[in-house]
Amino acid sequence: MRRTLLSVLLLPGFLLQAAPQFSQAECQKLNAQRLEVRKQLRQPYSPEHGKQLQEKLTELEGVLERHCKKPVKNPPKLP
Repeated sequence: MRRTLLSVLLLPGFLLQAAPQFSQAECQKLNAQRLEVRKQLRQPYSPEHGKQLQEKLTELEGVLERHCKKPVKNPPKLP
């Protein structure tokens, strides 16, 4: 029982580490988008538009957290 609980708790950490890392340029672009959404959230908006902005912000923050921990300078080129 203890081993099962430990393996379940550690599993998400391993999954996060396995995510491919984006290039620095891609991470900078995503961060600029995140900052723009935050800027829009400081302006007046309708409840529906606010919900869309919050969802976009959450999505961008998740992508940045998973794929931009250690951005690569020169990503490998796909064949």
